[in-house]
Amino acid sequence: MVDDTEAKRYLIAHTLRMAGMEVVEAANGGMALAEALSGPDVVVLDVRLPDMSGFEVCRRLKEDPATSAIPILYISALLQDAELEERLFDDGADGYIPQPIESRHLVAQTWALVRMRRAEQARQREREEAQAEQARLRRELERSQARARRLTESGLVGILYWDLDGSVLEANDLFLAMVGYTREDLARGLIDWRKMTPPEWEAPDAWGIEKLRAQGFSGLYEKQYVRKDGSRLDVMLGSASFDGEPHRGVTMVVDLSERREAERQLNHLMVELGQSEARLRLALDSAELGAWSYDLATGQHHWDARAKELFGLPPDAPVDVSAWREATHPEDRDEVEAGVRRALDGEGGGSFSAEYRTVGSRDGVLRWIASRGRVLFGADGRVTCLSGTYLDITERKQNEQRATELQATTAAFAHALTPEQVGAALVEHGLKSLDAYAGALCLVDGEGLRMFRSFGYPAHVVRDLGVLPLGVRTPFSVAIHEGRSVALQATESLAREWPEFAGMVRGSRSRTWLGVPLKVGERVVGVLSLSFALVRRFSVRDLAYLESLCGLCAQALERARLYEEERRAKDEARQRSELEQQYLGVVSHDLRNPLASISLGARTLQRLERPAPETVLRTAGRIANSADTMGRMVSDLLDFTRGRLGGGLPMERTRNDLVLLCQEVIGEFEVTHPDRRILLEGDARCEGWWDGERMRQVLSNLLSNALRHSRPGTPVSVRACGLDGEVELAVSNEGEPIPAELLPVLFEPFRRGLSGFRPAGSLGLGLFIVNQVVTGHGGRVEVGTGLEGTTFRVRVPRGALSGERSATGAADA
Repeated sequence: MVDDTEAKRYLIAHTLRMAGMEVVEAANGGMALAEALSGPDVVVLDVRLPDMSGFEVCRRLKEDPATSAIPILYISALLQDAELEERLFDDGADGYIPQPIESRHLVAQTWALVRMRRAEQARQREREEAQAEQARLRRELERSQARARRLTESGLVGILYWDLDGSVLEANDLFLAMVGYTREDLARGLIDWRKMTPPEWEAPDAWGIEKLRAQGFSGLYEKQYVRKDGSRLDVMLGSASFDGEPHRGVTMVVDLSERREAERQLNHLMVELGQSEARLRLALDSAELGAWSYDLATGQHHWDARAKELFGLPPDAPVDVSAWREATHPEDRDEVEAGVRRALDGEGGGSFSAEYRTVGSRDGVLRWIASRGRVLFGADGRVTCLSGTYLDITERKQNEQRATELQATTAAFAHALTPEQVGAALVEHGLKSLDAYAGALCLVDGEGLRMFRSFGYPAHVVRDLGVLPLGVRTPFSVAIHEGRSVALQATESLAREWPEFAGMVRGSRSRTWLGVPLKVGERVVGVLSLSFALVRRFSVRDLAYLESLCGLCAQALERARLYEEERRAKDEARQRSELEQQYLGVVSHDLRNPLASISLGARTLQRLERPAPETVLRTAGRIANSADTMGRMVSDLLDFTRGRLGGGLPMERTRNDLVLLCQEVIGEFEVTHPDRRILLEGDARCEGWWDGERMRQVLSNLLSNALRHSRPGTPVSVRACGLDGEVELAVSNEGEPIPAELLPVLFEPFRRGLSGFRPAGSLGLGLFIVNQVVTGHGGRVEVGTGLEGTTFRVRVPRGALSGERSATGAADA
């Protein structure tokens, strides 16, 4: 606040302080210019001062870069507002207080200028910070570009800029020299990093691309390039993609040729060098391997953390010979110990190597390791120490073993034509490679699991567990119900969590059980059950291999089933063809008898000059009966032919009463079978729209069949009753039950053979024609048989009963 009048200055300063402002007072222009250097937010300036005018003060403040941004507010009790407005624009002041001065106007305008000043200061700070950040980023970019340029031009590493489509966009001279290409080749687009990658090294590239897409950089990995001249180049490389262009990036390549050559030379020298060179080699080789040593003088074993990990031990676990023996697979232990003894005896220069299996003492994981070591001798020539390395080769061994077994199993499945052959192929080629001492292929059979093929189990186990109920909770039944692999270890919680299964395996040598479902599509048809003598844990790769093996097995079983069905269908077709040929012979024979009777009767009448009327009638009756027999046989053959051709039997429907039809047919049978009793039971609700003659044929064939197969002296029952929308006809007789194997094909022709009783004039097609007639009416035939007798039930819909069809327009095909 600048004013030479103390009272006025005090009043204004007090007003501003009451509004929450901090006020610095000045009595003249010189003091105002000095105080302005401290950077106030606003200068409230009286235009009349003793040493210089307020206008002069304003001009100097605006000319000075240090104070030019400070807002200035004019105050004058003598000048009019118009004068102040004019000077405001001339001097560059930011405002004035109009006359008369009011406290609220003063405070409001002052606060407005304060806020404007602070906002400007904040913007200025932001601009300065942004400029500083831009300058820093520019410097960082320049440094980064300089480093990249030095790296590119240094010739230390090969550098290429690429696109995921395989093209190399740019490369330095070192990379071009590595792969044998020139700048001209690069300019012509002849360099393709995908084509330079051998097929066996495509997997590491795919892994690196996944890493690039996920995190923008791949990490380091080794691979090979094919040079322009066709030779191979070992390299280590790492890649990073560009921001905003994830399909492009840069790769740094290190030539490993010298390193590979150095490794080969080092391996060669280690055979000839002494103890110090051997230790050096072990130290170098152990950089990424598990290292171990055994001091013969103290009996102490030293394993690093990696070596303990390969035996399923934590880093702080103590180790000794017993720990090694416990974790080494029992089938490999003796051979490895023999190799160590040979090395201690000096064979092979004291060096040894072995590849064997370990089973983690605590994690139960099966691993393959390659162990290489050397016996170290003291100055006196005596053995002092045995040291070496462990390398995890599990993946390689499993891949080799499983690839071989899977190939053999696939070939065996391809040649397997029966389910038994499929099971044998699975057991012989697919299961024994999994270190399971026993296993079984079980198939779903109703509500149980039937052991179809097995190996390794004692005979009494196979006999006792021939069919395992699916209701019993076992790893194998759970695999069936849930459609997933289930593994179970013999732990303390086994009896509590799996009580039924624990009782079943009590006393068994098994320590781990595994069930893998066999699926055909989404349907589970069986389970592969495996038993292991050791506690095992299964990796994702283990389970994936087993599931793929079971998938192949399920497909092979399905193929074998289809092959078996096709073979059975061909056999049945062949048998049916033979039976049809036999029936043609029977037809020829059966037609010859009535035909001979007709011929004999006709010739007899021709020879008689004046035959007696009784003789003519008797001979004509025999001729008529023979013709009727031939007509029935021809009619049956015609119906059979129509049914077999798929066109169905012709139907001419009229309104009929099933009870009346039954009475007519039964009346005819009572004439031809006077010694048999036929009982009829019916109600008044048996009307329908059917082909009357065909329905008579149905009842006639069923009655003929029932009379033929019933016990002598027993009645045959016929029952007709009305149901909702349909009627039922049941024909029952007492007699021997129909064999179970004939029930599925009872209504097919030529199924029962010619060995049974067949009356003269019958071709044995009765039940086939019954089924065709009932099917043609939209109905169905069912049969029930047992010790009490046999009943055939025919159900047919009533059809139209209200005149919807006429007798002439109701023909069906």
